[in-house]
Amino acid sequence: MNISILTSDKPLKVRLKQVSDGKAELVFSDSQSVVINARFLPPCTKAGDQLILNLMTEEDLSKTKKEIAREVLRDILQK
Repeated sequence: MNISILTSDKPLKVRLKQVSDGKAELVFSDSQSVVINARFLPPCTKAGDQLILNLMTEEDLSKTKKEIAREVLRDILQK
């Protein structure tokens, strides 16, 4: 499967600074930070881990889902 269809053209890299009281602080390379609900973190994420934020519009997400479905179907039919 073409992994590039799973990400936007400009993913953001952030570092998980800390998790406290169900909140996660993410720090960007320019030292700006944002706090999100920790439930949005991938399982087993810990302080210091680098994460990729993939910002997409609803339209882009819909296109991506359709392309993934096509790729999976193509893989299945080729086997």
